Amino acid sequence: MTTREQISAIQTERDDARQDLRDTLADVNEKVEQAENEMRPDHVIESHAIGASLIAGALGFLFGSIVNSRGAGPIVIAALLGVAISKHASIDER
Repeated sequence: MTTREQISAIQTERDDARQDLRDTLADVNEKVEQAENEMRPDHVIESHAIGASLIAGALGFLFGSIVNSRGAGPIVIAALLGVAISKHASIDER
């Protein structure tokens, strides 16, 4: 093998490695993007509506037991459930 052939082979190998790296980075970016979309709060609420409602209720009762006002707990529950329902309704309209 001549020097030029060796250089050409090394450059081809380097270009192939760069392309493999680009492909790997594209795959990783796609997976990260998918994970980010699954972890968005509105997506979590949409996919786990019952759990989100139970958490909203627990937060409402906890907040209501800490605050002296008797109406604070139900207000928090209503607000959190309203947000969950409005998010679900806005997604259904699309």
